[in-house]
Amino acid sequence: MKVPMNSIFKVSYALQRQQRAVERTLYARSAEESMLASKWVDAWHRLVQARLDKMAETSRYVDSRGRLLH
Repeated sequence: MKVPMNSIFKVSYALQRQQRAVERTLYARSAEESMLASKWVDAWHRLVQARLDKMAETSRYVDSRGRLLH
């Protein structure tokens, strides 16, 4: 069973959002802004991981350790 392209796009989008949240954390002007951005980093990280886990469950292109195979 192949992984639908839609799933790959969803993971890619979530990963891009996580990257933006990391950038906001790094360039925050205050501690409060940094803390808020770091919460978004954590939320996007959990979403990315959940989507990757879901893809791994449905993909034959993942080895037993969860690594994507080429």
